[in-house]
Parts: sequence; structure tokens; C-alpha cells
Amino acid sequence: MYVVALTYLFVDLFVLKGPLRQAMRRGNPQDPERIAAEKARGVVARVYYQPILLSQVDRRVEERLWKEGRLGAELGEEERKVLRIAALDELIDLHLLRLKVDFNARSHPVAEDEITAAVRRFASRFATPEEMREALRQQGWSERELRMRLAAKLQQEKYLEALIEVDVSEEEAREWYDGHKAELALPERVRARQIFVATLERDAGEARGILQEALGKLERKEAEFGALAADLSEDEGSKDRGGDLGWMQAGRLPGDFATPLFALPPGKPSLVRTKLGWHLVEVVERRPREERGFADARDEIVAALEALKRRNGWKLYREQLRKMEQAKVEIFYDVLQDG
Repeated sequence: MYVVALTYLFVDLFVLKGPLRQAMRRGNPQDPERIAAEKARGVVARVYYQPILLSQVDRRVEERLWKEGRLGAELGEEERKVLRIAALDELIDLHLLRLKVDFNARSHPVAEDEITAAVRRFASRFATPEEMREALRQQGWSERELRMRLAAKLQQEKYLEALIEVDVSEEEAREWYDGHKAELALPERVRARQIFVATLERDAGEARGILQEALGKLERKEAEFGALAADLSEDEGSKDRGGDLGWMQAGRLPGDFATPLFALPPGKPSLVRTKLGWHLVEVVERRPREERGFADARDEIVAALEALKRRNGWKLYREQLRKMEQAKVEIFYDVLQDG
């Protein structure tokens, strides 16, 4: 009986290349036919023989464009290739990291309340729940998949935090402060209030006339600025606060608004034209540029240096991980370029 079985195996494997031989070949991840079949279905890379699809790469590119407020249709061929290569690199690194994290999962558990908090932070980016659901739909994610992705991201962050040293000493923080005092200084700021009338759907002359009349009432002391703002202003964010815009820095405002605003003396309401419309603006208070002491800036410096160390540490870890696992990474550049 054993002789018959051995004879069958020999004939199947080496003479006829029968079903057993074919099954073994299909089970071999390095079999040329298997590789060709995987490439035909869009496999652009394999990490430990686990496939990464071109569709995953393109989705990663779309996610990046979405965050930047761009559309895939805007891309030229060369830029798409560059973004695809960058996205594939990220996916390979994340696959390798996921393997490391899965191996150490028990050491870095993620609680449900942490995931829920992460979901809330994600949701806070959107004006309404419907807007968030639409964004998820465009990415092809369900809310359950969002939770799974955020949980995996939290676990990866915990793993990296335990792995990467990000402590910042007092000496490091002070040394950075001494070399960057000018960057830390608070720029000139003004606190202002406005009455705004848009010209997108109204004649510019009509808008100016409305505010010119309001300016006349202020100069004749026939009305208060806050009351006029509540009655006339089309800036929903400030009209109910008497037109108050809070403290502002020139570098954070559109140039056509910042330049005339910062040239105004306090207490002198004036008309300003921007591409959005006409503004009746009054500078209420002005603060000159001022340096910040180390004690005031310390927490900000430490947080920035920690973030820098974490970023550099993650970059170095990715490079080392890729180098260590290079033999387990296969990239099919023909699929990447021709897909």
C-alpha cells in the first residue's frame, strides 16, 4: 500500500505534474503563475506575502487630497505617480508596523472609552453628523470601520510612544528658547469690531452706501456701534457680539483686510473694501510686538520639541524597520505605473 502511495506521489509531482503538483504550486507564494494572477487583480506589493492593492494606494492618495481640499481629477500624470509611490511607502510601513503591534497587542491595549473619545475628536472636524457620514461614505468607510481604524491608530501610537524616547530636558527647552526668541515673540495685535456688508449678491455701491450712512450716524453720535452691527452686519460670527472680532494678528488675516486694518488708529471707524465686500471697521485697542519670557513659553516649547522628537523617531524607526524587513517586502512597479 505504501509503495502504491509513494509511486502515485512520484508520478503526480515529477512526471505528470498532476493535481497535487498544481495545488502545491498554487500554495507557493513565489510561484510565477500565482504572482501573475495577483498582479492581474491589482496587487501592487506584498508584505510577508500579504497583498497591498492598487485600489488601496489610490484610496490613500484620495484621502491625502481630501485633507488638502483637492480632487483627483486635478492631478497630472507625473504628480499622480509621485503621490502613488509615497502612498505605497506609507502603506508598506503601516503593514510592517501593524505586524509589530499585533505581536505586542497585549502590552498596548486600547480601551473602548479611548476609541469613543477618538471618534468624538474625528467628528469635531465636521459641522454636522450628516457631513461626517457623507465624508465617510466618500471614503467607503462605515462608522464601524472608522472605530476599527481609530483603534488600530491608537494602538500603533501607544506602541511607538513606548518605543520612542521623547523626553525634553529643561536644558534643551531653554537652549531652544535662547535661539528662537524672535520667533516666539508675540506680534503686534489689534482688537477690532466691524459691520460687514457682502458684495457677492449686492451692488458694491449699494453696500458702501449702507455703511457710509452708518458711519455718519456714529460720527454724529446718533447710534452705538454695537446696535448698528446687530442691525446691519452680515457677519454672523460677530454681529451678536457688537461686531467684536477679538484680538487679531496681521499674518492670520487676508492681506486686503489686514493692511488697512493695522494702519488705522484706535477709535476711528473707517470704511474698508475687500474682495468679499465692504467693512465698517474700528480698532478698539492695539498691543505692540512683545517678547515672551521663558516661563511663559516653556510649555509650548516642550510640546513642540516632543512632537519633533516623536516625528524624527518615527521616521528613523520606519527606516530601520524597512531595512530589517526588506526581504519580506515585494513591490510590483509595473502594476503601480500601468494601473
